[in-house]
Amino acid sequence: MENVIQVPQTNETPRKRKKRKFGVFDVVNYTLLTLFGLVCIFPVLYELTLSVSSKADFLQANLFVIPRDFNIEAYKFIFGKGRVGKAFLVSFFVTVVGTVYSLFLTALGAYAFTRKNVPGLRICFTLVLITMFFSGGVIPFYLLVGKILGTNNLLCLIVPFGINSFNMLILRNFFMQVPDGLLESCRIEGAGEFRILFQFVVPLSKAGIATVMLWYLVAKWDDWYWPSFFLTRRNDLYPLALELRNVLQNLENNPLGDNVQLDGTKLFAQGNNAAMIMVSITPILLIYPFLQKYFVKGVMIGSVKE
Repeated sequence: MENVIQVPQTNETPRKRKKRKFGVFDVVNYTLLTLFGLVCIFPVLYELTLSVSSKADFLQANLFVIPRDFNIEAYKFIFGKGRVGKAFLVSFFVTVVGTVYSLFLTALGAYAFTRKNVPGLRICFTLVLITMFFSGGVIPFYLLVGKILGTNNLLCLIVPFGINSFNMLILRNFFMQVPDGLLESCRIEGAGEFRILFQFVVPLSKAGIATVMLWYLVAKWDDWYWPSFFLTRRNDLYPLALELRNVLQNLENNPLGDNVQLDGTKLFAQGNNAAMIMVSITPILLIYPFLQKYFVKGVMIGSVKE
């Protein structure tokens, strides 16, 4: 008979993982983060409640407006009587088309700078880095764009702003993490560089693409500076950010429309401004949660060395 070794059984239960105790640092850290979060959320909530409140609610408020007489008259007013609806569509068009256009060019540039043993690549890379710290100036840029594309059109808000050097460097770092062996095997199979980029490199760099896309979206949606230069004669092409700036600074006598009579019980200037602010920030607030996990990973690129 074979000897059977019996393992003695014990009634010992696996040790439970010790719960992490909160120290003084954790309490202070969470307290500060909570206060910081409240500071960031408070202006948004204030503008939201103000936009759906009546004038009486606003006059009775001390620190925070409570919408006792809830209404959406301010939103009806800005969309029905002024240029806000069209400005929203202009911003949507410029943001979507401009972001796709910028992502395409940025991906091409980032992929080009990941290649090795290319003559003159270091010189081109240095020239790109210089543009991050020095520019040609506002007047030369304005004259160049006006001569090539003209002004007072939407092309001058999209074409000249194709690539951001910093975004291209971030995307380049993501592309460099793709194994060279994979790319070489694609070339051996006969795949061209464009196919390698868009069918292999880009899908493997979703975090970088999402991060750069979010930066482009926010920058183009919030841009009012360059439209104020290039759209001096076409206020019907104003994007939402520029329209909002004009309203808040009262640059026009009646920024929300002509021959509009305010209802003193429902509509008031602060409520209209708050409604415009909410309209301008809502798209970004809706998009960000879907890109947050990629954004967090993207901003950490390069912080840990393998």
